[in-house]
Amino acid sequence: MSDKYAVPNKLPGKTVSVLRHRKRRIRQDQSVVEQRVSDRIKRRTALHKHHKFRRAESFVMGYLKAERTAKRIKQTILRTNITEQSAEAAQDSNPKLLFVMRHAGKKIFDKTTAEIFKTLRMAQRHNAVFLENTKENQLLLRVIEPFVVYGNPSLSSIRELVFKKGFAHINGKKTAIQSNTMVEEHLGEKGVICLEDIIHEICTVGPNFAAVNEFLCAFTLSSPRNGWEKKVSVSYKRGGEYGDRGNAINEVIARCL
Repeated sequence: MSDKYAVPNKLPGKTVSVLRHRKRRIRQDQSVVEQRVSDRIKRRTALHKHHKFRRAESFVMGYLKAERTAKRIKQTILRTNITEQSAEAAQDSNPKLLFVMRHAGKKIFDKTTAEIFKTLRMAQRHNAVFLENTKENQLLLRVIEPFVVYGNPSLSSIRELVFKKGFAHINGKKTAIQSNTMVEEHLGEKGVICLEDIIHEICTVGPNFAAVNEFLCAFTLSSPRNGWEKKVSVSYKRGGEYGDRGNAINEVIARCL
């Protein structure tokens, strides 16, 4: 056989290099295909989210919940005289300060309840605020009671909340309290110049309590460690979770920090 038809010698190094390039191209092609499939799935998921089918029962349940809540509020209003007497008694016998946390009601269907939560700065679950234990606030708590836990916080709980979860409302923005200078700039004219003054004003419900409470943003707490131990739809007095806990609210605060 002539040299013209002879098979050329294969160089091992070049063969290995070609195989490596081929494997690299295959991997790249596979990654491109997988990325395209992933993007297609994401687009379909987003499309289904916008056009998700909802059963008629889901609409009806919203109206039923709103109707039940409105009926409960109406019954509470009809018992206003009794409620005012109990609120006055509670105000005389209990400490002046209340700590209120919204623990339930991801969606509020009743407009009255939603407006109360907006007024009290608890628009979302796990929002919490300090309230003065007045007759008016007791009546408001009666209306939103199935959605909140509240009680009388201790000095140590107030200090933990302010230091760990305290933010200030400055120029319409939620701002971390970084120094006592910030406190003095906004509350100095009230005689409140440091965080300890804020804690003292809250604990004693002093004359500048409203200004201090307005300076502070609503607290955003976490879900309690190990979750809620009892039924959230049953009142605390009946062995559940919601409602007035008295001094036991401090245990809930510790679990939510």
